[in-house]
Amino acid sequence: MSLYQAVTGTEEEQNIYKQFSPEFFDLVIIDECHRGSAAADSNWRRILEYFSSATQIGMTATPKETKDVSNIDYFGDPLYTYSLKQGIEDGFLAPYKVVRIDIDKDLSGWRPEKGKQDKHGIEIEDRIYNQRDFDKKLVLEKRTELVANKVSEFLKATNRYDKTIIFCEDIDHAERMRQELVNANADIAAKNRKYVMRITGDNEEGKAELDNFIDPDVRNPVIATTSKLMSTGVDAQTCKLIVLDQVIQSMTEFKQIIGRGTRINEDYDKYYFTIIDFKKATELFADPTFDGDPVQIYEPGPDDPPVP
Repeated sequence: MSLYQAVTGTEEEQNIYKQFSPEFFDLVIIDECHRGSAAADSNWRRILEYFSSATQIGMTATPKETKDVSNIDYFGDPLYTYSLKQGIEDGFLAPYKVVRIDIDKDLSGWRPEKGKQDKHGIEIEDRIYNQRDFDKKLVLEKRTELVANKVSEFLKATNRYDKTIIFCEDIDHAERMRQELVNANADIAAKNRKYVMRITGDNEEGKAELDNFIDPDVRNPVIATTSKLMSTGVDAQTCKLIVLDQVIQSMTEFKQIIGRGTRINEDYDKYYFTIIDFKKATELFADPTFDGDPVQIYEPGPDDPPVP
């Protein structure tokens, strides 16, 4: 068993894989084959071509077919496909509900008054800002507070200790969201500061808590705010709430994020999960390449409860 990186070696030991004869391996299995293996100009492709006499099996939960990357171009048509929908119907994967919450400024946009300055005293450019700008080019602090409050209302109406992942636009957004969630759950956060944690690539304390977050036997952290770090490779068996406050346009990324909640764990009563969507990301369900529809879509009004 090996990683691509192990057989390419350091700069001083380039191409370790060539120490093997091209016919050395009978079988090569490529997991997550939608990544480097699917790109014709990738370093990893050279390894596969070198061992071309071996049977090569590519596996992925999120195949890619774009003008730059193609699984089918190299591996051919899939020999076996097992869809999310089929996995749910067979009882191997968890079904889910969707709660869509539209915020007024996201729908109508926001334009600053003439000469309006930000909190640093810098004049804000006069134009209409919309959902794609929020938490990237413009921060509406009240919006972050509102999202945190809505998520907290949902947890208070269901279970405040359900493992929750909140996907934010970037690291700064994830930190602001963490603080607002602490404010909205001050009673629990005062007793345990790890109730809400930011788990991002730059945060050593948060990354150190990732194993505790995904361990069903460890209570805290309960709520994790992140941006990209937890979208793949995180086996959160008991995650029951996924919050989308991030603009998602890639179907591959969307499927990966949804996959964080699809594990079933009967020992801990994890049979389903909920998605709360603030950024219209779940419109991707309408894409014909998405194969697992939600059980229910709930769009609460301003005065409606967070749970149907």
